[in-house]
Amino acid sequence: MKFIISYILVLSCLVSFSQEKGPELPRFSIRLNVGIPKIASSSQFRNSFSGVISSDASINYKLFSNFFTGIGYSYTYFKVQKYFRDPLRDNINTIMQMQNGYLKLGYDKFFSDRGFATFSINMGYNISEYRSVRYKHDSLVGKYPTKFTSAFIEPMVGIYFIVDPNFAIGGHISYNYNFTQFNPLYPQFNEWGPYGYSRISNKWNMSLITLGFGFYYGIAKK
Repeated sequence: MKFIISYILVLSCLVSFSQEKGPELPRFSIRLNVGIPKIASSSQFRNSFSGVISSDASINYKLFSNFFTGIGYSYTYFKVQKYFRDPLRDNINTIMQMQNGYLKLGYDKFFSDRGFATFSINMGYNISEYRSVRYKHDSLVGKYPTKFTSAFIEPMVGIYFIVDPNFAIGGHISYNYNFTQFNPLYPQFNEWGPYGYSRISNKWNMSLITLGFGFYYGIAKK
């Protein structure tokens, strides 16, 4: 958390002292991000899974100035918490996967001739799926869905440094807010959870904070 706060403060300082106009970026670009997601809301969701990796890729078109839009795909992988995986207890290895399609809107702001900050927002739908679900009773098989869809919105901020005329690398932080709640019935954790699991707070929708690396590649001439 301290690192995240420091990251935001550094970004704010860089942008506040940014130059009025920087180098012109190519009209078309590919943007890639890879990071580690951390569950930010719903204590029950946080006590059920932990994020392993999140990645996304988008193809973008510069509209005017440094405003751009694009379409993209992202993938997030979660593993079940250690309590469930304990081989001396239940040895459950359920995983959760999120696959997202989204529309991106963003703006690039140069703070030097070699660096720029990107402010963007992703909006779209995801398909979430639980795999390797373990049922305590045969009568529960097929009773609850293991796949569901929902809408999401994801603001993202990144800092990038140009290492080649059409290539830049940097870091990003994002907040993914999902318009649905975690349901422990779907992965059957209500049957296997530790004592008091069913009473853990679950009143907030699912959300994630992701911190990671980012890559920018211009695929057309300026």
